[in-house]
Amino acid sequence: MVAPPVIDLQLLSLLNRPGVGWLDAVMGAASNRGVLLAVAALAAIYLWIKSPHRALAAILLWAAIGVADLLSVRVVKPEFGRVRPCNADPARVPHPLGCGAGQSFPSTHASDTAAAAVVLSWAAPRLSPIGIGLALLVGVSRVYLGVHWPTDVIAGWALGAAVGAALISLARLRYLR
Repeated sequence: MVAPPVIDLQLLSLLNRPGVGWLDAVMGAASNRGVLLAVAALAAIYLWIKSPHRALAAILLWAAIGVADLLSVRVVKPEFGRVRPCNADPARVPHPLGCGAGQSFPSTHASDTAAAAVVLSWAAPRLSPIGIGLALLVGVSRVYLGVHWPTDVIAGWALGAAVGAALISLARLRYLR
């Protein structure tokens, strides 16, 4: 295994500190797939009802999440095969909710939430701070819980933002002339 960059080690040391009850609960909820899917469903319903783009916005939200997820899990992760910090050094990296056997780079949680945040920001600009805040919280939670290196999260955010922006651009070309 190649040693992680120094910035990863420093930020992991700073952020991976579980053991505060309420913070553990918040970070666990922020990383829970079921919670995130429920939030996405509520966001899609909101967009369908309130966005000027209505159904298109809701469909783009789900498409962005799906494409970001697919690219992260099926394309990028197998290429890099990066080991999670909790698997690289399980004795020194606390991982209260388990570690997982999959690869680490990029964070799929981060890519999915960033893709959703970009679509939400476009379709309902007033909700932009909520979408971006949630994506940031989810990304930090992955490092806090010891399941991702910080650069995994940053790469996930970049991938998700690119997917969201690309889908919006395609929608503008095709449906919003």
